[in-house]
Amino acid sequence: MTEALQVPTHLTVENADFSKALGYVDGAVVPLAEAKISVRDLGLMYADMTYDVVHTWKGGFFRLEDHLDRFFASMQGLRLDAGMDRAQMRAVLSDLVRRSGLQDTLVYFACTRGMAVPGSRDPTLSKNNFFATVTPLVLRGQPEEMARGKDAMLVRDIHRIPASAVNPLWKNSHWGDFIRATFAAKDAGFDTPILLATDGLVAESPGFNIVAVIDGALLSPDSGVLGGISCRTMFEIAAELGIPARYGALTPEALLGAEEAFLTATSCGLFPVTRIDGQKIGAGVPGPITTRLLNTYYRKKNAGWHITPVTARDEG
Repeated sequence: MTEALQVPTHLTVENADFSKALGYVDGAVVPLAEAKISVRDLGLMYADMTYDVVHTWKGGFFRLEDHLDRFFASMQGLRLDAGMDRAQMRAVLSDLVRRSGLQDTLVYFACTRGMAVPGSRDPTLSKNNFFATVTPLVLRGQPEEMARGKDAMLVRDIHRIPASAVNPLWKNSHWGDFIRATFAAKDAGFDTPILLATDGLVAESPGFNIVAVIDGALLSPDSGVLGGISCRTMFEIAAELGIPARYGALTPEALLGAEEAFLTATSCGLFPVTRIDGQKIGAGVPGPITTRLLNTYYRKKNAGWHITPVTARDEG
């Protein structure tokens, strides 16, 4: 008997209490509506910033240390300084979640270049700015959407920003390519775009890594993409289930001929892709490997896998 997708049904917009959402700005915790940065911040003006998004599950962070690893690596690569060390940042994020009283959350945190010195465009003179927000976790894919899967479009004429220009391993806000591709996909009647790199290989989708199931094994692009923590999570689960998984070159033709495909992201774990360019992927429904991975993901999280408790700020 085929296993059915088991997706939580309570993490919806209707059930979310956004009145508890908070922000951390200029060293203070405030209601989200009061969390503001300057319109002259270079993070806003030039996308000169990095960010990350971690979620909490039943009151504990999921893979917080991995997200902090990536955030600090991104700051180093982009020459940014949040003005706090790792322990202090962990404490700030924990305190923000604790004060919200929320159990299942999305925690967004960022470091921007900050304000330019008047009369200068020299980025070395700016004082960098750290801020964070906590909001209720609303799953990107609700049960009916997950059961249907995404109908994606391979966008062949808008390429992912090359790594020689913006290192994709540093999580950044250079989303011009993603936004253009999203409009192209929506205009053509698709749910989401899949972008190619300038070499013609499959890269990623806006906010998602992509994984194909080919000959019973997982394959995800190995270059020109963000090092996705959710993708890594699915690969770890695959290893536990005895499913081969690797990173490597993925051609559009191989993706279109895959047995299954899915996207990975913090906000959903994974999201099945059942059609690409209007063509069925496999049977045109979430496949057995996709289903086993997602269901195992939720079972393991519910059992405390990779979960660390939220602690008060002074315990950080």
